[in-house]
Amino acid sequence: MNATSQAVTIEITTKIAHLAVLFRAEFPNAQVDLKPWLEDYQTLCQLDPHSIDLNFYFPKRQAGLNCSCILMQVQFSKGLLLPTCQVSTIEACAFASVEPQWQFSTQDWQFMGQDLPDDENQERFQYLINRILELFHSTPVSTPFHLSY
Repeated sequence: MNATSQAVTIEITTKIAHLAVLFRAEFPNAQVDLKPWLEDYQTLCQLDPHSIDLNFYFPKRQAGLNCSCILMQVQFSKGLLLPTCQVSTIEACAFASVEPQWQFSTQDWQFMGQDLPDDENQERFQYLINRILELFHSTPVSTPFHLSY
């Protein structure tokens, strides 16, 4: 689901924003799209309701990553508001224009495709993925937000 559609609590919204900050910390010239999917009925029926989907695009082709955009899907085991919710998988697909370049999944921690990132950028991307896993593992996504006075 579009990240904007999943931002239903302060905690989830904060984590989505932090995820974007983590990506830009590793790849500073990336722009973030929190709404990569069309919101027509046909598209919405095909989306995973237990995921946060974002698109990161670069003003021009990112040489070390060998792409111009990366569609990322953070998949959860259950609904985001359940206290037992955990990240199950992170998937990423990189494109140059509309042509797929490579894919990455935490199921096997492998890059696959026709034009893989160079070794340095593979390490940077895997470091980013670890940081995202830490972000969603650190506290339950649905922890109530309370102000302390």
